[in-house]
Amino acid sequence: MKSRIYIAAGFGCVALGVIGIPTPLLPTTPFLLLAAFCFARGSERWHGWLMTHPTLSPYILAFRDKRGLTRAQKWRIAGLVTLTLIVTGAFAPFYGKALAAFIWVTSLLFLYFTPTAKTS
Repeated sequence: MKSRIYIAAGFGCVALGVIGIPTPLLPTTPFLLLAAFCFARGSERWHGWLMTHPTLSPYILAFRDKRGLTRAQKWRIAGLVTLTLIVTGAFAPFYGKALAAFIWVTSLLFLYFTPTAKTS
């Protein structure tokens, strides 16, 4: 029974992590890390699947190995944040545009100062 709860929680976290990939304000890595934790407690099979998944595992492995984000991940994040905040700013009043600009600048500064992982 306990393992089923961990597996269900793991899939919920994977779903939130996948939604977070294109969504700038929903983090991807914390949900995938939590999913890896849940799968490790609930099912060796699902943990192995997550840790070898071609799209999802780089987020977990980069964090685990303290390598940082790859250059491609940084560009993808920067592009999606920029696109989302341009759309947000287009439909927002002045204070919304100012907030979107602030979020954009801080997001790009965060990406700039985050370590860049070497691609292998």
